[in-house]
Amino acid sequence: MILKPTYFDLHEIICLDVFNKYGDFAWNFFDPRLLLTIDRIRTKLNKKIIINNWQNGGKYSQRGLRCLTCSIVKSQYNKLYMSAHCLGKAVDFDVEGLLAEEVRLWIVANKNLWPYPIRLERDVSWIHLDMYDNEQGQKVYLFKA
Repeated sequence: MILKPTYFDLHEIICLDVFNKYGDFAWNFFDPRLLLTIDRIRTKLNKKIIINNWQNGGKYSQRGLRCLTCSIVKSQYNKLYMSAHCLGKAVDFDVEGLLAEEVRLWIVANKNLWPYPIRLERDVSWIHLDMYDNEQGQKVYLFKA
């Protein structure tokens, strides 16, 4: 069964090339834990979350699922690149009206609300959330890329 989040349309969490090639089939490329988690965060915060906004003429197009044609991935040519974004296990986002650090602190403070363990990148001006396991077994693990 394919999981589709309540608060996010496909174009908001996928790059344009994958959207154009696969359409709704691209829901299959996502880790369902990621989709459940971002929906839960959106519900609990009750604020708009911006991942990709390319469909509305915005500047974000590679903050959800990334493919081999995305410039971030292409810039890693001749390097090993196993980003959680390429595996449907990560999103980068902003929350309307809040700073990234405020959101990170809120996510950590409310760790019992999240259905699965998550990782958050620290010291960046956006929220990077992924579903990679962490060695410490923490519900919310902060890491430095």
